[in-house]
Amino acid sequence: MIEALRVVAKTFRDLWDEMFNLVLMNLVTLVLIVLIVPGPPAWLALHAVAHRIANDYAIRWEHYFSAFRQHFAKAWLYALASGTAIALIVLNFWWYGAAFGGQFWVQWVRGAWLAAALFWVVINFYIVPLYIEQTEKRWRIALRNALVVAGANPLFTLTLLAVGGLLMGVSLVFTPLFVFLGLSLWVLLSTEAVVNRVNAWRRRMGLVVDEETPSAEA
Repeated sequence: MIEALRVVAKTFRDLWDEMFNLVLMNLVTLVLIVLIVPGPPAWLALHAVAHRIANDYAIRWEHYFSAFRQHFAKAWLYALASGTAIALIVLNFWWYGAAFGGQFWVQWVRGAWLAAALFWVVINFYIVPLYIEQTEKRWRIALRNALVVAGANPLFTLTLLAVGGLLMGVSLVFTPLFVFLGLSLWVLLSTEAVVNRVNAWRRRMGLVVDEETPSAEA
């Protein structure tokens, strides 16, 4: 719990320090997502910038567009996989209710699909920041590491998801807040969480964090 609150505090400090750049990058990312085709790589590029911020490095637009170009194909690969998983969860939750609404066991099946939805939210909270953190940029490794981080830190994860969900709810109610900072806030929170857990693991292993090259496999 304490570490989760530290992550929240650092997120707000870093957000304040990089407010100007993050507002502009939030706007650009939102526009690119609306345009659909550049959306997934823009989302990943925002994570790449957040990774630098979480590691206390300066950010520039070249970092954003470099990540956008470098990971365009892989960003779309994950977007398609994630979209398919979300569609299956929603479809099955609806279908069991519509087709077998009168059966007593349906509530348990739908509950299982709700649990799958929560599981997928948790995985998506960690997986892109872990992909950026890793030296080897492979989604399979990022998925494995997301499972490890979430499983080893359940209270940490649930606390941050609760805080993130509350912040997103507030930003959606006050729409200008979402337009200017909503995406950046969520991305920075999840990235700060990953960097916090990776650095904690390195300390336990007696490893020194390399300040020159922050990327390493979680």
